[in-house]
Formats: sequence, structure tokens, C-alpha cells
Amino acid sequence: MARISVNLRVFSQVILSLQLPFAVIPLVMFTSNRNLMGELVNPFWLKALAWLVASIIVGLNSWLLLQTIF
Repeated sequence: MARISVNLRVFSQVILSLQLPFAVIPLVMFTSNRNLMGELVNPFWLKALAWLVASIIVGLNSWLLLQTIF
């Protein structure tokens, strides 16, 4: 019984982590858009860093999902 609850807890955390890119990627896109942000748009170095972090998040989530399934 305890093993099942641990597996369900881990699976629920995997599902929650999969939602993070759906928040991070639009955030980076919107804050990098000069038409939306005007003079408050992200500088180039911050755009590059933000896309790097977003791609790391997506990559780690993909790896986590594969580890959970297999």
C-alpha cells in the first residue's frame, strides 16, 4: 500500500512539472516582444539566458517523463 502512494505522489509531481513549460515559454515570448513590452523589452543577453533556461526545463521534463514511463 505504501509503495502505491509513493508512486502516485511521484507521478503527480511529474504531471505538475510538465505544466511549467506552458508558463515559462509564453512568458519569455511575451517579455521578448517589443510590440507588447515597448521600451521594457528584455535585452538580448536576457533573452538568450531565458531561452537557455526554458530549453533546459523542457529537456529535463522530457527526461523525467521518459524515466517515469520506462
